[in-house]
Amino acid sequence: MRFVLRGLGGLTLLALGVALAALGALSLMRSIEGRQAAAPRAAEERGVAVATAVLERVTAHPVIEAFGEIRSWRTLRVSAQASGRIVALAAQFRDGGRVRAGETLVGIDPADYAARVEDAEVALAEAQADAAEARQSVRSAEVELESAQTQRALRTSTLERQKALAGRGVASASVVDEAELALAAVEQVVASREQAVLTARLRIDRADLAVRRAALTLDEARRRLAETEVVAPFDGLLAEVSATLGDIATANQALASLIDPTALEAAVTLSSAEFSRLLGPDGALMRLPVMVTLALDDQPLSVSGALDRADAATGEGRAGRVVHVRLDLGPDTVLRAGDFVTARINEPPLEGVAVIPAAAATEDGRILIVDGEGRLREAAVRILRRDGDNLIVADAPFGATYVTARAPQLGPGLKVRRSDASAAPDALSAAPGGARG
Repeated sequence: MRFVLRGLGGLTLLALGVALAALGALSLMRSIEGRQAAAPRAAEERGVAVATAVLERVTAHPVIEAFGEIRSWRTLRVSAQASGRIVALAAQFRDGGRVRAGETLVGIDPADYAARVEDAEVALAEAQADAAEARQSVRSAEVELESAQTQRALRTSTLERQKALAGRGVASASVVDEAELALAAVEQVVASREQAVLTARLRIDRADLAVRRAALTLDEARRRLAETEVVAPFDGLLAEVSATLGDIATANQALASLIDPTALEAAVTLSSAEFSRLLGPDGALMRLPVMVTLALDDQPLSVSGALDRADAATGEGRAGRVVHVRLDLGPDTVLRAGDFVTARINEPPLEGVAVIPAAAATEDGRILIVDGEGRLREAAVRILRRDGDNLIVADAPFGATYVTARAPQLGPGLKVRRSDASAAPDALSAAPGGARG
């Protein structure tokens, strides 16, 4: 009986063990099936989210932004032409003073120069009197010559008559001799009167030369007197004023500088590449519009202008070129020579290009394009201009979707998820001034 009970207990334990083994095998199979079912989902590729935009064909208006200095092309050195004591100054004869054309800026004591004018006037009057006297002498000498010539004619007639009478035996030879002597005496008088006329006429020439010389001396004295007043030849502003009342000025001494505020221009320094983009087909500098800005804190001053010319020579060791911008200024402009300004030069428009963020391309112009399967591939574009955070490029695959920011982890073949780029640069091309060179 005990043996049977032990047998039944062993069978019970065996059945329990088999049941537990079956339960474990079932759990293992379910676990393997679950892993096999989950394996494909874990291996599924997930795309990287990137910002994208579409490459659009636009017309860009590049702008070269450069720096320059305001210069004056009409500056006069106000200097004393006559020496003497300064006795008068214009009310605005000071640094920054505005003067008008024709206004007397500096007056030098004219007393000595006025005395010289009076002396020259007296000398001219004397020379003119001498000339008048010489002409009167000529008339008197001519009258005396006419009288001598009349006497010669009478003596000649008398001699011929005496010779005729002597031939008929009426007159003696002595009478003929006397007539010949009288004629010879008259001939000498005539020759003397002719010489007197010639001398009187030469005296007129000398008197006329003296009059001309005296007139020139008078003109010079008057010019020197006029130079005692320094007059402004044009409207302008005074600078570098160095004269005061009572100073002794010497000839050619600089007293101030007069600057025409409407004759200002901007000298702008450009690189060789920038300068080359401003040349026309004939190699001449194009008259492109320019906007010059003077930074005045919260109120910057902008003045329009146009390219005028380039420097005739480049400085030693200096690269690039200096171009001059003619400015459209009025008489009340606040620009001054020496101001440091910013110039924005509008280049000719570039057609058939794209404007993209600078972060979208490498230095050699490679960008990432998203293909139809959502994978990246690389494309090359030609960079024409750099505009701060944007690029103007050519030879782009227009209509394609590109990555606006090329991150290091992105590369060809990578699957991505596209999102719209919020800062599309296309608007920069819509109006002139949208892009800088």
